[in-house]
Amino acid sequence: MKKSIVFKWFMLTALIFSTMFLFIGIAQNYFFEKYYINEKSETLQRYMNKYSDMAGKKGAEAASVELYKNNHIWITKLDEYGRISDAESYYIDVKLKNESQDIWRIPMYSFEGEFSSDVLSLLKVGDEVIIDTVNIADERIPYQIQTGSMGVVNLSIANKLHGSHADKAYSHLETGLYRGTITKTVFPERTEYIPFPYQERYFLEQVKVFQAGLLADNRKPLQSTEELSKEENFSEYKVIIKPVIEEGVTRYIFAMTSLQPVDEAIAVIRQFYPYFFGFTLLCIVFLAFIFSKWLAKPLISINQITGKIAKMDFTEKLPVGSEDEIGQLSRNINYLSNQIEVYINQLKQDLDKEKQLENTRKEFIAGVSHELKTPLAVMKSCLSILKDGIAAEKRDHYFQAMEDEIQRTDLLVVNMLDLAKFESGTYKPEMAPFEIDKVITEVYKSLAEQIQVKSLSISLRLSPQMVVGHKGLISRVMTNFLSNAIQHTESGHAIVIAVKSNEQTAEISVENQGNSISEEDMKSIWNQFYRVEARSSKSGTGLGLSISKEILELHHASYGVENTKDGVRFFFILPVQS
Repeated sequence: MKKSIVFKWFMLTALIFSTMFLFIGIAQNYFFEKYYINEKSETLQRYMNKYSDMAGKKGAEAASVELYKNNHIWITKLDEYGRISDAESYYIDVKLKNESQDIWRIPMYSFEGEFSSDVLSLLKVGDEVIIDTVNIADERIPYQIQTGSMGVVNLSIANKLHGSHADKAYSHLETGLYRGTITKTVFPERTEYIPFPYQERYFLEQVKVFQAGLLADNRKPLQSTEELSKEENFSEYKVIIKPVIEEGVTRYIFAMTSLQPVDEAIAVIRQFYPYFFGFTLLCIVFLAFIFSKWLAKPLISINQITGKIAKMDFTEKLPVGSEDEIGQLSRNINYLSNQIEVYINQLKQDLDKEKQLENTRKEFIAGVSHELKTPLAVMKSCLSILKDGIAAEKRDHYFQAMEDEIQRTDLLVVNMLDLAKFESGTYKPEMAPFEIDKVITEVYKSLAEQIQVKSLSISLRLSPQMVVGHKGLISRVMTNFLSNAIQHTESGHAIVIAVKSNEQTAEISVENQGNSISEEDMKSIWNQFYRVEARSSKSGTGLGLSISKEILELHHASYGVENTKDGVRFFFILPVQS
């Protein structure tokens, strides 16, 4: 079954668009989330590098606040023990008993948590406090503060050291107990005023978990950047911890960002997919159909036009509406159509000409046969009479008759050879200026005897004029025209030879008084061996006008014959010398 190119391209374009849509859907559904997370990680690391410069100029806490406001990134700097380095907005000062150290400043962010955040605001200046610590070398890391019946605790460390869930990995840690009095508190007036990063409880929990991990047995400082994926209340987070060497001590930049927006977007997109897919599928089918029709339209036109060309119909041409390969193909097909049409028309003309030439050959052979048959018959009769000795007293008459027929036959052969030479297309006469009036006068004198015999009157209306042509051939044309006029003019009538000229051409005409020529005879009068039947004569060869026609066409001259008021006029036109 034949399938149209529109259907094939429709299926191809629909398949291509559907494949692209399917690929986009799969990529977005399965790979976009990974790409987004990787991009988030790279972005987070870039801001971590930027944070180091900002912290050096503005302070760690101010740099953290600026990056959070502008880029929604939680980021801070930790010391070698996992403590936030800069805690200028959230702390208490304690005067220890029995200690040489005057004041101990304790950051309070590490005590933010589910069980202690409401208690922190109750700590007042003058309160007696008991502080539990983890002691590492000269460093004291507080993890619990009690005052009276109240207390705050860092559960990330406390649970590792005490209780039913104590971890043996922390048994090596040395603890301490200190007493003192609160001398200063720096707390925000309300909970919502707690500055970043202390109000982000989950971020602080991750910092405290990392701090607890650093205190574990055999836990070495990080040597390279560590990336963690965390989840809290169905929200995902990316955590990156980057070690930084400062003054020979390993410190850390701790950063976290939320991945929840992309999770929500992907979830919504997955719900939207059925509607989006249905609408997109309809668009794909519609666009594929339009595209295939548009793409196939020029090819369909090409197919239709070439089909007509195959049937030799060259009337229609392809529209050329573009400069691409299809436009060039249409242009070439139009050019090919024109060339084929020209060649076919030329071939038809050549065939018609060949057919006409073949008919001319047949007529020529028939005419030659007829023209030769008469003199041969005459000569044969004369020879038979002479051979039998009949009418011996007319012997000279028969010899003269045979001589006349031989001369006529010789003239016929010469004219036939000349006609063949002119018709061959290889003969090129040499053109030169000459005086046409002198040529006409010479022809008139050469035929004066024939004119005198028929008692014809000749009227010469000449003017000195230089024309361009072959003098000998034009003289022959004038001889044929004048001989033809003498032959077809009754005795006592007139012949007019005239030359009319202007600045560019000269018209030479021969007009004789007599009967006019019928339209049918006028069409064939230039043919070989054609004679107007009413005026036929055996004095000529029947080739004079045919030879004149070929000579004038070699000169590219206009010529013709027409009936006049008194008879018939033959004429031809030659260019004058400029």
